[in-house]
Amino acid sequence: MAALSKDFIRRLQESVVNDETPDVSSGFQRLDALIGGFENGKVYVVGGRPCMGKEELILSMIRNITMEEVPVLLFSTNQRKQDYVQRLLSIHCDIPTLRLQQGRMEALEWERLEQRIGSITDVPLFIHDSLDLPLSDLEETAKGCLRDNGVRIIFIDCLQMIDFSEKDETSPERIARVMISLKRLASMLELPIVVGSMLSRSVDYKSAFYGKCPRLSDLLYSGYVEELADVVIMVYRPEYYHIYEDERGRDLHGLIEIEVKKNALRSLGGISMDYHQKTGAICERNMMGQSTSPLISLAGFEASNSAVRRLVQTLSLEELGFSS
Repeated sequence: MAALSKDFIRRLQESVVNDETPDVSSGFQRLDALIGGFENGKVYVVGGRPCMGKEELILSMIRNITMEEVPVLLFSTNQRKQDYVQRLLSIHCDIPTLRLQQGRMEALEWERLEQRIGSITDVPLFIHDSLDLPLSDLEETAKGCLRDNGVRIIFIDCLQMIDFSEKDETSPERIARVMISLKRLASMLELPIVVGSMLSRSVDYKSAFYGKCPRLSDLLYSGYVEELADVVIMVYRPEYYHIYEDERGRDLHGLIEIEVKKNALRSLGGISMDYHQKTGAICERNMMGQSTSPLISLAGFEASNSAVRRLVQTLSLEELGFSS
């Protein structure tokens, strides 16, 4: 007890000296204030139904973290790494994902792409994509990335896609094994692990604003996940369910609710943030603008436009016939 007490006082002194700076900040001040940022050795679960913004929240946090030059490792189990890069660019450059994919954007969006793309191309983000991700592969990749690249935090987009199957093993038993292994890995590597989780369909059958807000029991195989996770965060967009006003008359358009349902040694609570459906960007409230300029393709844009010409040069697009 004496040794542990001394260790606690040492960490307390470090917190005072560092002004309680978290091990890794999410980039969202209100979320950090609620959960204390991401602490080394802990497992964080982000739960949400499809189209609720779970992956968008993860990508927005990754964007915030890497922009601070903090190395991040992302395990992608249900999308190609190229798809995640496109979605990150859409969030970072504030350009609708479909327009960015098709190359038909507003003039200001072309300029914004040219201005901002350079700031994200060199961020320390490492993406490992693998469908049915083997747990052994996850552990070896994480150890190697920590050793070679100094990774400070690990994100996994879907808990249920991690493969730790054995013969005659049920899905709940597999999830329990995976969660135990993730906690062991986070403690061994001394870094936080953030993992997305599916929810059961029961959420969709509930009614009213607060009824649709997911609970711990809505986690898929909830017993093991909620017991073993250090922090559980739920993501909920009432607008998706055509709920545009809550019981207090608050406008819910473009709003995403972030609810902390489990928070070891800290209080529970929720925050509201802005959600931009076309780009997938999530940010502090009242931080996003809108534009209604006409769409222009790169091939049809005037070559004299300096932003596009610089963008062509930056991305080495001369071989595509788009040079001036």
